[in-house]
Amino acid sequence: MANKDWQLFVFDWDGTLMDTTSLIMKGYQHASVELGYPKPSDELVLSTIGLNRSDSIGICCADCPPGRYAEFTKAYMDWYAKQESQLDLVPGFRKLLTNMHKDGRRLAIATGKSRAGVERVFKITGVGDLFEAVQTADTNFSKPNPMMLHSLADESGLETTDMVMIGDSVLDMQMASNAKADSVAMTYGASPADKLKQYASLGTADNVEELAKILNLTQYLE
Repeated sequence: MANKDWQLFVFDWDGTLMDTTSLIMKGYQHASVELGYPKPSDELVLSTIGLNRSDSIGICCADCPPGRYAEFTKAYMDWYAKQESQLDLVPGFRKLLTNMHKDGRRLAIATGKSRAGVERVFKITGVGDLFEAVQTADTNFSKPNPMMLHSLADESGLETTDMVMIGDSVLDMQMASNAKADSVAMTYGASPADKLKQYASLGTADNVEELAKILNLTQYLE
């Protein structure tokens, strides 16, 4: 249990607030095969979650030329968006975030999704008003570059050391470390728990209840 009083709680989206990890993986595999390329392994796709779209495609489908990235993205989104619309937040997060917001705690998003993707999931879940700021891959370098957190610092008037990053990938944890922010890793997402433990400064959590204990937020789940 940590004792620091963080001023901004920054959340990743995919694999953290919404359990989309397997959908992203299957979507990239679907698009690769659809365009006539080899199906990438589960591990390869998972390792790219958090990167921007172009970087992810370049790694997952190395044979795909940049000139076909738009076609790849369309094949991916046509499949993915239908599945995503059926999802909700990971159990416990709606209550935690809603009660934190009501109590004046400041919340933000730092995600590898596009801004359009964020707006789409905000519409699905109805939680967009809970977050005062959103930084995406559209206007920042990909994780683990700390640019998203520095952008949030500029937007919020805070220092990155006033933040705690909650994510599910090694990239999230490395970004936090590069920005000198604290971090907690959720173990049900993109990266294995044993790897996350090497990078998460405050430890790992298997669920929202454990996260709340680490960050002294249990009152918001009562």
